[in-house]
Amino acid sequence: MQACKLVAFSTPVPGRELELETWYDTQHIPDCLKLDGFVAAQRYRIDQQPKGVDVPAWRVMVVYDIESEDIDAALAQIPKAVHTPAMPMTDALDMSTALRVVATAASSRFVKC
Repeated sequence: MQACKLVAFSTPVPGRELELETWYDTQHIPDCLKLDGFVAAQRYRIDQQPKGVDVPAWRVMVVYDIESEDIDAALAQIPKAVHTPAMPMTDALDMSTALRVVATAASSRFVKC
């Protein structure tokens, strides 16, 4: 079994922040958790970003935990599902700012004793 994190960064269309948050919590995250291998997810509000970095001013970060024998196959489900009844999207999300990255653990997890 392999494990990874899918981290998605996004920004709401101005004035539609609550709509985007509601969509993530009640529609998109539950839809993603129906996909094979997607075992958990949590939405975060981005409160600080480095100044002087040439990236969008992201407001939302969602971290998805994926566990699968085939991570690539698990991830390949997303583009097949988006904009279908299985995973409707929202126009409250500014797609020009959307970014997703996939990360796998490169070390053991360190825990404060």
